Amino acid sequence: MSSTKSNSKRIIMALLFLSWTAASFWVGWQSPRLIGGPFVVKDAEVKSAKFYPLDKFVISVPGDEFPHYLLLEMAFKSRSQNAASTLEQADPVIKNSLMKMFSNKHFNELNNAQQFDSLQKEAHSLLSAVLAENDFDIELDDVLFTRMVIQ
Repeated sequence: MSSTKSNSKRIIMALLFLSWTAASFWVGWQSPRLIGGPFVVKDAEVKSAKFYPLDKFVISVPGDEFPHYLLLEMAFKSRSQNAASTLEQADPVIKNSLMKMFSNKHFNELNNAQQFDSLQKEAHSLLSAVLAENDFDIELDDVLFTRMVIQ
């Protein structure tokens, strides 16, 4: 009986040794995933800018003898993740602000090609302020006029 007990102890010890070795091997093999995760330096995620077109609309512009009409198509450049839904929700505020801005301009001022960049900058600062005032969380990188026809 003592030899049976002795053999059982040896088998149990061998199983424990094999189990311990297998567990140590598995932990060593998985350690980069188990332990290294929080310590691994990750590259900063670069948000790429996307462009969001706005539906075209027509604005009445004062002239010397009679009113003129401005057809405006534009797009917004933004890196914000929620830009599409935010711009859709803010569409009435955006169009209203642009109508006010352009209706205060004279036809000759808008018909001058050299004013194009300054008009885009003015629209960018105006819309950034209006969106912030109305609690729309979006970062506008740029406002681009993609088409501007004055008649």
